[in-house]
Amino acid sequence: MKSETLSLLNSLDKDAAANAARALAAVNGVLKVSAESAAVNVEFDEDVTSLQELRATLQRAGISVKKPAHGEEGMCCGSCGS
Repeated sequence: MKSETLSLLNSLDKDAAANAARALAAVNGVLKVSAESAAVNVEFDEDVTSLQELRATLQRAGISVKKPAHGEEGMCCGSCGS
């Protein structure tokens, strides 16, 4: 199990936060969701779904997620030598 907080580009009102929680809860492998105005906390089974899929689910629901910082999610171009 993995727990992640997805930061959102825009604050959500109560209805949009509920919509975000419903969209993520429908993803196979999601165990728990808590949506607030500027972030969504999600616990999920990494063997079933991925952080990338959760981000895509929010995007499809019309919710913009902040881009991950360099090197997050196993993405690395290798140019920094680390």
